[in-house]
Amino acid sequence: MICPLYTEPAYFFFASDVPGLLYYSHLPAIIVALLVGLFVFFKGRNQLKNQLLLLVCLSFSAWAVANLVLWTNIHSDTLLFAWSFLGVMGSFISIFSIYFIYVFLYNKDVSLLIKLIFLILLTPVLLFAHSNLSLTGFDLTVCDAFAYEGTFFKLYHTALGAVALLWILGLLIHAYTINKGTEMRKQILLMGIGIEAFLFSFFTFVSLASYLATIGVYDDSRLEFLGLFGMVIFTVFISILIVKFKTFNVGLLASQGLVIALVILIGSQFTFVTSITNKVLVGITLVLTAAAGLLLNRSVKNEIEQRLKIESLAVKLERANSRLKQLDKQKSEFVSIASHQLRSPLTSIAGYASLLREGNYGNLPSKMREPLDRIEQSARFMAESIEDYLNVSRIESGNMKYHLSDFNLRDETEHICDDIRPEALRKGLVLLFRTSMNSTGVVNADLGKVQQILHNLINNALKYTPKGSLNVVVRDDVKGKRLYVDIVDTGIGMNQDTLESIFQKFERGDKANTVNVKGTGLGLYVALKMAEAMNGTITAHSEGDGQGSRFTLDLPLVL
Repeated sequence: MICPLYTEPAYFFFASDVPGLLYYSHLPAIIVALLVGLFVFFKGRNQLKNQLLLLVCLSFSAWAVANLVLWTNIHSDTLLFAWSFLGVMGSFISIFSIYFIYVFLYNKDVSLLIKLIFLILLTPVLLFAHSNLSLTGFDLTVCDAFAYEGTFFKLYHTALGAVALLWILGLLIHAYTINKGTEMRKQILLMGIGIEAFLFSFFTFVSLASYLATIGVYDDSRLEFLGLFGMVIFTVFISILIVKFKTFNVGLLASQGLVIALVILIGSQFTFVTSITNKVLVGITLVLTAAAGLLLNRSVKNEIEQRLKIESLAVKLERANSRLKQLDKQKSEFVSIASHQLRSPLTSIAGYASLLREGNYGNLPSKMREPLDRIEQSARFMAESIEDYLNVSRIESGNMKYHLSDFNLRDETEHICDDIRPEALRKGLVLLFRTSMNSTGVVNADLGKVQQILHNLINNALKYTPKGSLNVVVRDDVKGKRLYVDIVDTGIGMNQDTLESIFQKFERGDKANTVNVKGTGLGLYVALKMAEAMNGTITAHSEGDGQGSRFTLDLPLVL
């Protein structure tokens, strides 16, 4: 404190006989806090988190100005006012910090209940700050008022700082936990370190300095100067968030402005520091700040340029993707139209070949039957392929229609096995059908689509099984309300790579060509999409090449 015996300070603040660290700790912290708070506010004055950050910075700056008055002014009435003013601003720092962090983390305003809690916590401070409960006098002989402070009031506004530290820590931990795998986690970590370091250093050093001065360990409370450096730390982390994550919607110019302002601010201290030690400290700080600022702005510039390039590429990719979607739609429409146009003549070709082979146009030489069989088979294969293309087109355009009804899947599967068994016998294969059921086997699905799926799966098993047998098993899970149809063969099997890709469009088994099987690679894709549309699925299993395969159709069971 400056006693009345000392001369009036110049410009209200500047006096000669003060601790050397006074201006070095107060002025940079005040100006940096105001610069950051005002700049962020004017860059997004409609955003609540920007407004609250300004309130935190203004509260801190008001506290620091009042504290500077206490160290430089000589009028007792001014000193008494400034002393009682510290508790109010300290409480504002605590409450506004909690409010700010909540809005920053959750991007929404606090509830009315929490605002009411804030008001209740501030009410004792606002009511009694300038009463005898806060301060009863001032001792001009020793130039302080530590002995006249109200213990309860002092403990109360100091406790608010501890409440803020713990409350904010809880909010940070909760937000960090629920933002797993997001970039927000990095922002939470940076903001958490910055705000907690600021509040901890500020309230710890201020309360400790007051306590040690009260019990007489120190003659004054100059230890509180160290607490003000917490604001500088906080603004550094705010700058990192601004630069790296575009927090508060502030860009490169903001970081450049902050660095330049900080350099000018530190350099301006040469106008009032007198001791060699302080001049050396200011010089070192100025050089380090300028160097760090230069590197930071260079890094930020490169990052922003890269980000702009990425954003530009993203826009181009979005346009290209939109164009590709249009082309894909046009392709699907073309395939649909072309398939419809091709299906009719192919049906006619197969029909006339069948009529010729059956002798409806007169007797044919026996050597003509084999070519006619091949014509009919090829036409049928082409018709099936065209049907696959049509189905893919319908599925991808969302035009596939499903007519759901209840039917007995066990009976339908047995009928299909009976129909296909002659073909299996011609290939020298045994086709077996059996059941393992505790229900009637009724499902709710599209009968035609399920028949198509089963024909596809069983015929596939025939095609890829050169020798051995096929087992078709219908089983159920009454508890899980599912019905399964397993098609197990002793064919060429599949390796792991094939299993992972077999249900994709235009994919065929690696060993398909070894058994000379023709196909489009669309049958399993279409079958899977149909099953999924009926709340079912199809899975494939195999122990490896040459070990056979098992395909399982899974549909919901009706009880």
